[in-house]
Amino acid sequence: MSASPVLAKPGPYAVELEPGVDYYFCSCGKSKNQPFCDGSHKGSGLSPKKFTVDEKKTYYLCGCKATENAPFCDGTHKKEKGIAKYNEFLLKKNSELQDALTAQKRSANFLGGVAFAALLGGLFIAVLRK
Repeated sequence: MSASPVLAKPGPYAVELEPGVDYYFCSCGKSKNQPFCDGSHKGSGLSPKKFTVDEKKTYYLCGCKATENAPFCDGTHKKEKGIAKYNEFLLKKNSELQDALTAQKRSANFLGGVAFAALLGGLFIAVLRK
């Protein structure tokens, strides 16, 4: 079973492409070189889409990874399917940020407790030296 692609961007990538060149469109959404493949799909069950163009011009390649005309944007990101995918992306990012904030607060509380213990230990030692 193959995984579902992740939303890379809630809209198209405007890219200048050359005719006769083989391009590899990222279909998983994980590439750091969007909209092109960088191999991040490995193990996901997804693979890049090889394509070429006939003329040099600006093309609009899909960022939401839900187009029916890959690699080209078909406006799906503006339709219910694309909007639902974007909302899912936002909820996931929000959850990740909440988890990071909670971990940061726990770390700060722990470090605050350690600092307080160190302060008390320092005061104890200072009292003993007197």
